[in-house]
Amino acid sequence: MCFLGFTQEKQHNFRAFGHLPNVVSNDFFIKLNAAETPQVRFQYLDTIAQIYLKSGHADSLMHYGKLMKSEAFYKDSTFQDLKEIKLRALYFEGVAAQKMGLLDEATSSYIQGIETSTPKDYIHNYLKLQLAETYLFKGEFNKAQELLEELPQAYTNDDFYLKNVVIKSFFLILHKDYDLAKTMIDKALSKAFIEDYQKLKLELQLNLAEIELRQGHYETLIDSSEAIKTEALNNGFYDLYIEAILDIGYGYAMLNNYDISQMALSTAYINTIQWNRLELQQKVIDALARLYNAKEDYKNAYSLMTQYQSVSREIARKQNQRLVKDLELKYETLKKEKEIDKLQKDQILKEAEIERQTTIKYAFLIGFLIILIPVVLLLVVYYQKLQTQSLLNKQQEAINQQEVKTLLQSQELELAKNAIAVQSKERERIARELHDSIGGNLAGIKLKMNSFGDHQPEFRQILNQLDMTYNQVREISHSLIPKEFEGAAFTDLLNNYVNSLSDTSVDLRLDVFPKEAINEINVSIQVALFNIIKELITNALKHAKAEEVSIQLTSLPEEKSIELIYEDDGIGFNLNANNKGIGLRNIETRVADFNGTISINTAENRGTVISISIPQT
Repeated sequence: MCFLGFTQEKQHNFRAFGHLPNVVSNDFFIKLNAAETPQVRFQYLDTIAQIYLKSGHADSLMHYGKLMKSEAFYKDSTFQDLKEIKLRALYFEGVAAQKMGLLDEATSSYIQGIETSTPKDYIHNYLKLQLAETYLFKGEFNKAQELLEELPQAYTNDDFYLKNVVIKSFFLILHKDYDLAKTMIDKALSKAFIEDYQKLKLELQLNLAEIELRQGHYETLIDSSEAIKTEALNNGFYDLYIEAILDIGYGYAMLNNYDISQMALSTAYINTIQWNRLELQQKVIDALARLYNAKEDYKNAYSLMTQYQSVSREIARKQNQRLVKDLELKYETLKKEKEIDKLQKDQILKEAEIERQTTIKYAFLIGFLIILIPVVLLLVVYYQKLQTQSLLNKQQEAINQQEVKTLLQSQELELAKNAIAVQSKERERIARELHDSIGGNLAGIKLKMNSFGDHQPEFRQILNQLDMTYNQVREISHSLIPKEFEGAAFTDLLNNYVNSLSDTSVDLRLDVFPKEAINEINVSIQVALFNIIKELITNALKHAKAEEVSIQLTSLPEEKSIELIYEDDGIGFNLNANNKGIGLRNIETRVADFNGTISINTAENRGTVISISIPQT
């Protein structure tokens, strides 16, 4: 019996490692600790780092890369090949940070290596290649393209040529030029020396799998990824093993075979946690969230989106921690340099003292200078103090003016908000009174008069006037209440609004669960949520430059709350900026009106995730 083109007998072996595989022999660590010279120690550090680079152990690669960098930095400048060791350490450190999702730290390491090296250094172009790949992951395509165009067109190293094809083809895939990317990859795979570089070969094949995924060839994707998975595991390329399993999960999900997809993605997720691969965790969590959405398991989908935000915050936290460690390293280095400088100054002072004792004329001159210099310094300090005080006064005055202006704007905004709220409540009250009281009375009068008969000539004229008056009252009451919320389900209004934007360049996805509970929430909350969603989508279309927008609206009866999660892949914004946009302030005001909470997770060139929770009484 076949299912979506696959037989039931097909076996799937997705391996979750309970611990990190031991890829480095203990002999290397013993020899490293027993090394008697710096040259021998650096040789073993480099060998161990290369093994971890090959297997994809990001944490261990980061440790030995930083160890090489730290020790190389404190060695005497005459040490042989010290520059090459520093560059290799920066390369290992950058690759590890890139694999751990710390893209800013990776960028810093590569740039430092490029600035330290020259085009004559063999590792210079490898650093540029890795920096270009990092820019691709960050979405900074122009910077990546500039770096790729700077690289030499004639390749002297086979592995550099293959790595160049891996990154250039990935660039073409991201720009949807699949035919050119496939041609470039096929040409590289046909080279005679390709079998000497098995990891680069599998990376090229993973790029081909990415093309199959994007073109919708899911069965071909699964077959090729299964082969890559097996080859990666046999060779100990554990990072590529995880990526292959992830592609398999994508393929089965798109073929609606959710059980196998969930098994593959869950295995990949366990391995990413074990190996601290935060960037792959984000990919797997996003894939699992989409899978649960497709299965209409919105509660687990919501939990995964919360986990996605947690991983994003973890990446930012680790980024900051590592930046602090780098600053501490620079501080310790500066202290050592100051100690050397102090010793040199002490030597100079001793020589000056000997010279002063041998020459009385110079002694009087030095004494005069000792008296004169402090006076001059005091005058300079006093003058600088006056200038600083004047500048501070001007700055304080400008700050005070800005605070007054901000206070006035805040008061005007609060007054406008209160006025709008009062007007809205009054419109609702007037509408109810017109419809329920006056309209009801007019309808009753008309029914009563109909029972009297039509004996007087003016009787029919009075009835017509009653009809006209009743219709006018009804039209006025309806005009005071938004028509789109009369007689239509709230979820239908949301879907109609999203469908009306289907001709835009943005891929909009709206998930609402459960629909019955969402349709039964208070009308005032429905109006607020509708306006918030319109504001978020408007911002995505006008400012975010997003290609994909996902909105999930969920009712959680056990928490007695309505949860709204918005996500886009746009350019993001600086959340720490002093001035927020009017749209964002309007959203925060609407949430605050219902005692709700809002959480914003964004950064420049990183997309935006907004979580809103409104209590449901």
